[in-house]
Amino acid sequence: MNDMLSPLTPFITHARGKGMDHATIRLLLLSAGWKEKDIAEALAAEGLSMPVPVPPDRGGAREAFFHLLTFASLYVTLVSLTILFFTYINRLFPDLAFEGRTLVPDDFSGIRWSLAATIVTFPLFLFLSRLLLREMRDHPERAWSAIRRWLTYLTLFITALALIGDGVTLLFYLLEGELTARFLLKVGVVFLLAGLTFIYYFLALRAPAEGRATTDVPHRLFGGLMLVVVLAALIWGFVLAGSPGAERVRKFDERRVEDLRMLRDEIVRIAHDGRWPDERTVRLTRQLPATLEDVQEQAQYQRPSIVDPETGEPYTYRIVDRTRFELCAVFATPRDWDVDIVWNHPVGEHCFMTDALKPDTTVKPMPARPL
Repeated sequence: MNDMLSPLTPFITHARGKGMDHATIRLLLLSAGWKEKDIAEALAAEGLSMPVPVPPDRGGAREAFFHLLTFASLYVTLVSLTILFFTYINRLFPDLAFEGRTLVPDDFSGIRWSLAATIVTFPLFLFLSRLLLREMRDHPERAWSAIRRWLTYLTLFITALALIGDGVTLLFYLLEGELTARFLLKVGVVFLLAGLTFIYYFLALRAPAEGRATTDVPHRLFGGLMLVVVLAALIWGFVLAGSPGAERVRKFDERRVEDLRMLRDEIVRIAHDGRWPDERTVRLTRQLPATLEDVQEQAQYQRPSIVDPETGEPYTYRIVDRTRFELCAVFATPRDWDVDIVWNHPVGEHCFMTDALKPDTTVKPMPARPL
């Protein structure tokens, strides 16, 4: 027998000698702080002459796997939803004192990562939760699983800390007189997500003790409310970040600008025999390359792409005079950045002129050409 049970055995023997039944002995030991499992083993050891047979597999590893995966998917979902809603609130109520002036269009990569994480982990959480609830319905004793109770208490601890921190932060800014719509909405997001999770798992933890481990109402209510929150976050995110097709078109245009920039740099280096001109440069060392194929063959630093990444059609290259040349491409979306404005362009075919003597200062967008 386990050494832990050695104090129990003489006590149970003594209590049985005084005429106490197992139920009374069990209640006394539970009130003293002993675990149910230890009491059951001690009672069995006191009354039986052979140990209780143990099944070859109690499912402990399997149970731990499913519970860990369930709670991990819940945590990822909650963190992703928090990031998404905070990002949406920042866009609705921008604060230039904290974020400064945006020089380039927004990068939606962070939103897309959070959207992807939510799309994967939330259905996984629902599926695993349903699976575990079905198993607890068939085997009520699993509601007392140690791994389940540990993870549930950990979740309650984390969400309680989030709620406490949320309340402290709200009270501080209230006393400071600095409450803003942006701040209040973020407090509301944390309160909603942490509060829903805390209430659900608090009720779920009490259910087995009250004999209602299989009640579906709190599970369905929590799942339904979370589904509404997740759908709102996903719809808002897709509206804001655009469809995958639109993003693909935008990336093609970014690639075109990078290709033209690289072509421009290689043409200038070829004309100066591998050097980049400075303010003292007054003439070209070599003639401008005649064609884009020549640019590829004579490239000094990196062999550039000379064809459109989407259509495969070659870019347009024209020599204007002895030192100036044009590079043209057909763009599907407009570009209107606050940096590198010389590379801004409208929709359609657009040309950029470069003076090889002063490429850093004379790159100018040419008027758009009709398709």
